[in-house]
Amino acid sequence: MAGLDERWRAGLTALIAVGIPVAAGIVAGANGNGDGPLFQGGAVLGACAATMLATRRGLWWLVPAQPMVVVPSAVGGVLLAEPSGTNHTKLGTDSVTALHHAFIITLVALGAVLVVALAKAVFSRGGDLQPGPAGSEPAPEGARPVGAHRG
Repeated sequence: MAGLDERWRAGLTALIAVGIPVAAGIVAGANGNGDGPLFQGGAVLGACAATMLATRRGLWWLVPAQPMVVVPSAVGGVLLAEPSGTNHTKLGTDSVTALHHAFIITLVALGAVLVVALAKAVFSRGGDLQPGPAGSEPAPEGARPVGAHRG
């Protein structure tokens, strides 16, 4: 039964990671601002929510997935925002501008994934953290100091 729970969680994580930015891109495009604040917030929110839900084994794919989710969503949102009958030159220029904005949004989403993953790792350790500076615990009996040679 645990395998089904893990599969369900992985599927939900993927749906959130892809679904929120795509939905934000569609809504932003329908409102006439394909790569505006609505899309930007949706991309970062989707990245953060997916990172919070992901299992430890599933975290590895969230970082490389961000460009593959954000860039098409941003360009698609801009294309949806274009009025019908727009000439191809303007459409191409707007698509390149959307790619530029998507790069910046992708960097922010990547940063959000890394910050949330780091926070998740630190706070999930709970009571495992030892007080005091690193290396303040006594060495185990029979351990050689660093740099000591066998003699």
